[in-house]
Amino acid sequence: MAKIDSDVLIKAESVIPIELVQSSKNFVDIALANVPFLVTICVVICAATVTYRSNRKSVESQNKLSQDALERQTTLANEAKDAEHQDKISEFRHHWLQEVRGTAADLIKVIHECQYFTMVRNLADDRTKELDKIDSELEVKKLYDELKESYDTLMQKRADFYKHNAKLRLLFKNGDTQTKALFNHLDVVLQDMGALDKRALDNQVIESITVELQKILKDEWEITKKRSWASNT
Repeated sequence: MAKIDSDVLIKAESVIPIELVQSSKNFVDIALANVPFLVTICVVICAATVTYRSNRKSVESQNKLSQDALERQTTLANEAKDAEHQDKISEFRHHWLQEVRGTAADLIKVIHECQYFTMVRNLADDRTKELDKIDSELEVKKLYDELKESYDTLMQKRADFYKHNAKLRLLFKNGDTQTKALFNHLDVVLQDMGALDKRALDNQVIESITVELQKILKDEWEITKKRSWASNT
C-alpha cells in the first residue's frame, strides 16, 4: 500500500480504487490553523469596543455641555428676572417717596389755611358782638358776609385736611412706630381745628409736623439709596 506524507492518507490494494482518509486533528492544531481568523475577530471586537467607549464619552461630554449651558441659561434668566423685580421695587419706592412728599406739602398748606380761616372767622364773630357800635347797615351786612364766607371756606379747608390726612396715613403701614409722633401732631391739629378761642396762627405745630416728616423722609431715602439698581450692580 502506497502512503503519502500528508494530512490525507491514501490507501490502495490495487491500482483502483483509492481511498482518501483524513487524519483527526486536536484543538491546538485547529486553533493554530485559525489564528489569522481569530486575530481578525479580536481586532474587530477591540475596535468596536474602543469606538463604543469613545462615542459614549463623546455623547456624555456633549450631554454635560448641553446641561451646563442649560443651567447657565436658567441661572441668567433667573438673575434677570430677579433684577427686574428689584428694579420695580426701587422704582416703586421712588414713586412712593414722591407721593409722600407731595401729600405732606399739600397737607401742611391746608393746615395753615385752616388756622388762618379759623382765626378770620373768630375775629369776625368777635366783631358781630359789637354790632351796637356799628351805625352803618352796610357795614353790618359786610361783617356778616365776611363771617359767612370765612365759615364756608373753613368747612372746605377742613374737608381738604381730612382728605390729605387720610391719604398720608394710607401711604404708611398702620401702627408704624416711625410715624407715631407725626400722626399725634396731626390729631392735635384736628382737635384744634375750628376752635372758637383761636385768634392767631400756630406756627409751632406746623414746624413740628415738618420736622417729623423730614425725619421719616430721610430714613426712607437712606433705605432707598441702599437698594442699588440691579441692572447697575
